Amino acid sequence: MNRSILSALAAITLTFASCASVPAQGKAPDWIFTTPKADATNTYFVGSASDATGDVATATNDAAANLMSSITQYIGVKVNVATSAEDKATLDSYSAKIKSTVTSSSQNQVSGFSVKERFVQTDKKTKRVTVYVLAAYATADLEKEKARIADLMKKGVEAVEGPEREGNGMLSQNRSYEAVRKFVEAAVAASGSKIDNADVYFERNINSARTALSKIRFDTSASGGYKGLVGQDFKQPFKARIVTGEGASAPGVPGAVVLMSYQRKSGTRLVSKTESVMADGSGAISFTPPAPDFVGKAKFNLRLDFQSTLDLLDKIPDKYAAFRDSLAEELKAKIVDVAYEVASNARGVSMAVAILDIDETGAVVGSLAQAGLIDALLKEKFLVKSVAIPKEAIAAMDEAAVSAAASSAGKYQRVAFGTATITSVRKDGGNYLATGKAVVKVLDIAGGQILYSAERGATGLGSDEKSARAAAYRELGLNAIGKDMLSNLP
Repeated sequence: MNRSILSALAAITLTFASCASVPAQGKAPDWIFTTPKADATNTYFVGSASDATGDVATATNDAAANLMSSITQYIGVKVNVATSAEDKATLDSYSAKIKSTVTSSSQNQVSGFSVKERFVQTDKKTKRVTVYVLAAYATADLEKEKARIADLMKKGVEAVEGPEREGNGMLSQNRSYEAVRKFVEAAVAASGSKIDNADVYFERNINSARTALSKIRFDTSASGGYKGLVGQDFKQPFKARIVTGEGASAPGVPGAVVLMSYQRKSGTRLVSKTESVMADGSGAISFTPPAPDFVGKAKFNLRLDFQSTLDLLDKIPDKYAAFRDSLAEELKAKIVDVAYEVASNARGVSMAVAILDIDETGAVVGSLAQAGLIDALLKEKFLVKSVAIPKEAIAAMDEAAVSAAASSAGKYQRVAFGTATITSVRKDGGNYLATGKAVVKVLDIAGGQILYSAERGATGLGSDEKSARAAAYRELGLNAIGKDMLSNLP
């Protein structure tokens, strides 16, 4: 039972205890058989209840509940409507005033309410006790209370019907994204209300939200084959539309908020970055990611941002969990991936390669790393060739000397140079394991800029120390530097 009614019952019970008119056991008064008709001043109510054990207090409490039931039936059965915190506070305040009036014996906190008479009847054979109570409520005050409760009920219905009405209006303007939230607002209000047919209101608005949501989709046809070049700004923005309905002529959904994710490099892996984009009046979104810092295939992830609506759904009680959880999953499913590709101009640019293999003593021992790097680049159709550059210039990473030597060696636009050094060799079971690192740069000969710079490590496995070293050098050039250069060289 609503806390307001419980408070009122407690108040009435205490009133009985302090009532001045308590006839002794005797002839039953007429009012216990026929409730007095309303007069020019008051409307009358009778409550009664029995207790088989003869407990007068228990019978009195039950009679109070019976009396309160008659009063609430008169002013409106939905006295316990709880459509908002404000309305609930109003009802609680009313009950508190009744209790305060009774306990303090004051007269004016609850206008017009009083207990007139109590009659207690006991069956001598069975010990059953019956308590009858007569209360008067000033009709003018009672009607005011009835009107107040009716207004609360109207607000309760409006808390549901208001957002539902707004949602339907938004649908007529193709504002389906906003309509979904309005229908959820209405469903949440209905789920916590005691208005008539609250369950009907709830299910209707949940279904309206699902229907509106089901028609929303992404149209990404305008950005098919989206491409970019590493290190360079995208030439045009990525474009898409949020529409409602099927077909090429489906109307756009204005005001939809889309969370747009794209890839960026973090160390040696790609991570997603997300930004929020709002659709314009035609449902279109336009977004230009930062200049890509990697080479390869990636994807844009577009997701409708329904987080605030999901937060609303969390307020729905567990008894509606099936409806709540199902809609939540559908909201999260409004997502689409669009593939794009980042290429490099490096394939069409002639490049000289000069990398030295160095042992632990600092001695130059070959060019296996250089051969591995050239193999990796040629496989991807790069224009590369090994050139002879003074060892001293490479070991010192002297950019000017390396550039001059590469220019003298032929018509190259770039030069990749550096060292691959073995740092340790150890026996591992029946094999040997060599560990090394490579330091490589790519220089633009004409402009003098460093286009690529990396330090990468690798290991090589062999049946003897020599083969382990050779495997480590080649691994450094082919995979450690080769794969990284393919992904990052602009």
